[in-house]
Amino acid sequence: MKMRSGCFRILLPATRGKAPVEAPVPEDPWRGQGTILVVDDEESILLICGRMLECMGFSTLAARDGVEAVEVFRANADRITAVLLDLTMPRMGGLEARRQIRAMRPDVRVLLSSGYGAQEASERLGEDTLGPFLEKPYRMHDLRDQLRRLIEGA
Repeated sequence: MKMRSGCFRILLPATRGKAPVEAPVPEDPWRGQGTILVVDDEESILLICGRMLECMGFSTLAARDGVEAVEVFRANADRITAVLLDLTMPRMGGLEARRQIRAMRPDVRVLLSSGYGAQEASERLGEDTLGPFLEKPYRMHDLRDQLRRLIEGA
């Protein structure tokens, strides 16, 4: 078989009957609403998480540490639906930020996040009950499931 330069030929086996077609897995139709304050000292997490949340229907605000989180929350407390809060950050960690944020609005929903597992984070930080927790790195469906449980109280 003589082939021209830059060309190629693909040979596929013939099949009898129809090839099996897999049904697409439907994406979870749940959509959020409101504003999520995302707090993390890693810029890439702020950007990626912000995009994931926007795809779910949320608006986002960002803070790079606990001190900034408290300031942003103070300025926007009435419109924040929930806070996604990293545990380990410079200037002020997540547990202290959560305490100060809840002092302003005790009913605010907070989802803590860390590269440590929940048990290890609890041990390292001396906190018996972290509450809702999401281990990094997380995928969009993990974030969506945790936020749904947090917001809907399921």
